[in-house]
Amino acid sequence: MTGVRPRRVPLGGCDCYLLALEDQMLRAGQGRHVGVTFLETGAGFSLQHLTRAAEQFAASHPLLGARLKRGLPGTIPRWITGAPANIEVCGHPENTDPHTLAESLLAGHWNGFLRFDFVPAAERTIILMSWSHLFFDARGVEMTLAEIAGLAAAPNSPPPPLRESWGAYAPTIKGLTHKFFAVRPFTDRYYELKRSHAAVIAPPPATLGRSKFRLLHFTADETAQINENARHTTGGIFLMPHFLAVVMRAHAAVFASRGDAPRPLQCAISAQVRKRGAKDPIFQNQISQLFFTLTPNEMKSLPHAALALQDQFMTMTKKKTDIAFLVMANWMRRLPAFAYRRFIRRTAGSHTSFYHAHTGAFLPNTSVFCDAPILNGWHIPAVSQPPGTGAFFSEKNGRLTMSFSWREGSVTPAETDLIFNRIRTDLLDANDAVS
Repeated sequence: MTGVRPRRVPLGGCDCYLLALEDQMLRAGQGRHVGVTFLETGAGFSLQHLTRAAEQFAASHPLLGARLKRGLPGTIPRWITGAPANIEVCGHPENTDPHTLAESLLAGHWNGFLRFDFVPAAERTIILMSWSHLFFDARGVEMTLAEIAGLAAAPNSPPPPLRESWGAYAPTIKGLTHKFFAVRPFTDRYYELKRSHAAVIAPPPATLGRSKFRLLHFTADETAQINENARHTTGGIFLMPHFLAVVMRAHAAVFASRGDAPRPLQCAISAQVRKRGAKDPIFQNQISQLFFTLTPNEMKSLPHAALALQDQFMTMTKKKTDIAFLVMANWMRRLPAFAYRRFIRRTAGSHTSFYHAHTGAFLPNTSVFCDAPILNGWHIPAVSQPPGTGAFFSEKNGRLTMSFSWREGSVTPAETDLIFNRIRTDLLDANDAVS
């Protein structure tokens, strides 16, 4: 990037939220807010092609080499671009346990914002891409993988040009009065949920705890049955309420096993603001948030719970709560760090019972990565405590995978087993899921 003028890229509203969350995690000794994406590939993986493609990707995207400048109180934090990033590509012996390797990467003790590790074998290679949530959401991670796969598939092509694949979406609303009314759907929902006093798996204060995870894989036949069950309970229009209801019921079972009195549960779900099929922007968190809750009575029946969540989704969509959240988040970018951390403690500590996401089809238009066929793939984000747990779904080649992530000390091994058993049972026997 010699001779290229540095760029100042302001953080978006969700970026600033995640920056405050990462500050809180670091203060508690929980490490950076990072994730690890698994690629399970067949034979033929080319290290040479991955290394070259990673170099080209870094050279064409100057934001990867940026540094964070927080500035004076009341100013918006910014990325300042600089020299191209050095994306590390690290190989490990064939007998390396990918699970142990991933948990060490989730601690965040690696340099930069993007890194590759791989464990080779004759017939199968496991590729782990570690990423910073300050730079990427799940869709951005998959866009990165798809672009690197394309570069690796054309090793003799000229280097790609510089790209400014950034810029967080923000609704354009002029005037303080108009902004006040624009954020009302979010603030009304916020205070409505605050009054319900939801239960949290691992409430404040934030404490030191290693990031752990466990996977639940489903066969193609099981995945087909699960999706059919979800279509049946939701009418087939939007399947997210079904999966969220399943995860809520599993966490409710944990509270019941602890002997806690039944209380509502709450969860914020990310909503993409990128247009479907868009190739830009790759970087920054291009998401808004919608906020869901279920009462103990609603969670007794899975179909009832899914329909209750679907009704909430329709209501929030009609009121444009997602747009209101973006307006509020962009408004809050100028908050001093200590004030934003206080807001995070309240939202993650008393308004979020657990984390959840279903990112849908994993790399839907990419079947080969660095000369090797992609057999499966999934994301594992490190979660903060509070709330301490998160359940994340994705589907590749017709097979559903759930990664359950938690902070050590948030749940016991028996509670983790209970969550897995309840989720598997509810997903496969949705019509009979009553408790």
